[in-house]
Amino acid sequence: MQYIFNVHEGIHEYIKLGRNYPFPPPPTKRCHNPKCNKLVSFRKHGFYERYYYSKEYKGKIVIRRYICPLCGCTISYIPNFCLPGFINAVNHIFEYIYNLFYRKGSINSVINQLNLKNNVQFSRQILYHYRKKFIKNLNTIQNGLRQIIHKVKLPDETLGNTENNRVLVL
Repeated sequence: MQYIFNVHEGIHEYIKLGRNYPFPPPPTKRCHNPKCNKLVSFRKHGFYERYYYSKEYKGKIVIRRYICPLCGCTISYIPNFCLPGFINAVNHIFEYIYNLFYRKGSINSVINQLNLKNNVQFSRQILYHYRKKFIKNLNTIQNGLRQIIHKVKLPDETLGNTENNRVLVL
């Protein structure tokens, strides 16, 4: 299970401090393991590293782990500039997906232009992977937008996925 926490100091300070960063204290909450499901005080359980690519930083970052003392299930606290399950920065992912739907020219030319502009290396396969995840989670994204922006006008439900995505990304 992964939880997101706010990094107020910025990405450079987070990377500079590494394991010495003042991470949130261990939470006291219900264990997410259905066999345990007890209210416990999680304990610190070390760190792991993951990759993160953006204009500001390309490389590994440190992620804090906590463990349930009863069943051994772990949770991770991820900084808010990362997305769980994604290596690339959020703004790059959306910029590439937007340009994929509203491209003029070939997909390769769009990818090459954005790679030069952002100094990030997206491949065609990565872009298709992100596009597939975006389409799969479209209903969740729309529900989130409805909760954040009241009276928002979203695309008609009768549209196909591709047309619906184009309207939503606009």
